Amino acid sequence: MKNLFGLLIALGLLCGIQSASFAQQSLNDVEYAYVTMDLQGILNLTMTTNPQTDFVFKTIQEHKNGITKFNAVQLQVDATVAWDLFAYANEGGTGWTQVDQYSTNGIATIPSEILEIEAVNGLGQTIADAWTVSDSGNATSSLNFQAFTPIKSYTAAGLTNSLTPTAATQFIAGEVGTAARQQMSPGVAFANPSTHQFRLHYKIKPGIPAKFMQALAVAADGGSGRLIVGATGTARADIAALTVNDPTAFAQAGYYYLEVAYVLVEDL
Repeated sequence: MKNLFGLLIALGLLCGIQSASFAQQSLNDVEYAYVTMDLQGILNLTMTTNPQTDFVFKTIQEHKNGITKFNAVQLQVDATVAWDLFAYANEGGTGWTQVDQYSTNGIATIPSEILEIEAVNGLGQTIADAWTVSDSGNATSSLNFQAFTPIKSYTAAGLTNSLTPTAATQFIAGEVGTAARQQMSPGVAFANPSTHQFRLHYKIKPGIPAKFMQALAVAADGGSGRLIVGATGTARADIAALTVNDPTAFAQAGYYYLEVAYVLVEDL
């Protein structure tokens, strides 16, 4: 019996020693590594066409009927954030810049609005084809280029140095506001031609004499979004100078240029 008791004690001591050994073996040391992620928003606007479009009016027919340049500008948008795309004439309210004067007759101050623009998507669809990216698909929008519409100047579009769009800004896609459907979704142009690719058609129609009445006629305003008349209903001075019922008031022959800005912004 004593021998058995001694054996049990010996086994207990042995187990204790082994447990202590195992406890010592379970010691560990840990180092931690950290991974960071800088997830930046991306907005890329690419013009795939020549940035210069030339209008040369050298015949009576061209003056009378005007010239239309289809697909004058093609734009592609790649974005990882919600976005809006708008346009304006970058002329600060002074109109087209005259580089060369060909005559002493006529008026050299030409409003930016004589340039009319129509926007379609990358598939060539207009609002009539149920293209619904502009203004959240509102077919009665008064601002977007859903048909040939005179381009507003920087001032008329209500823009400042921050280029923050306003209710007067003309959008190609998206609109003012951050509510649902008031912006375009992230995506790449290659995979989304109907919503991330755009074609802009340009048109200028001088008429005879060159008064550009199709674009500048005050009667055409009427809520169409052209907004070429003042709040009192009287025509803007540069508009009135050309549209006045006077055959001697017409655009001066010369070489002019106008810069059109296309702006891609995050919908904030």
